[in-house]
Amino acid sequence: MFSDLVTRCRSVRRFCEDQPIEKDVLRSLVTLARFAASGGNLQSPRYLLSNEKRRNADIFACLKWAGYLSDWDGPEVGEQPAAYIVMLSPVKGGSDTDIGIQAQTMLLGAAELGIGGCMLGAIDREKLSALLPVPEG
Repeated sequence: MFSDLVTRCRSVRRFCEDQPIEKDVLRSLVTLARFAASGGNLQSPRYLLSNEKRRNADIFACLKWAGYLSDWDGPEVGEQPAAYIVMLSPVKGGSDTDIGIQAQTMLLGAAELGIGGCMLGAIDREKLSALLPVPEG
């Protein structure tokens, strides 16, 4: 039932870092997002996928976790994400609504597969852009 899936889909902040997530799984979640609603059917978001420990560590260093918990800096080593889907929105033509719908669609797909996830918006974007092959614009 859909309500069961929605109930299982919650923000996870401690992960099983040693359980790998294959790139094909990440691609399948992005494919789900591509079928989600998009203003003007622009399908503007782009995605960078990571399931490599070194790149994951670089991404993790750019994130702020649970901002309301001032005494917690995020998951410890061993509890950090085993993979990331970095969503990119163009400067022009992108929509926060589209990003949210597509992110939630991927999280629902992950929940269906028994994978936990968490949307993060508190990101050092400048640092992340320097570390990843983010295209211009």
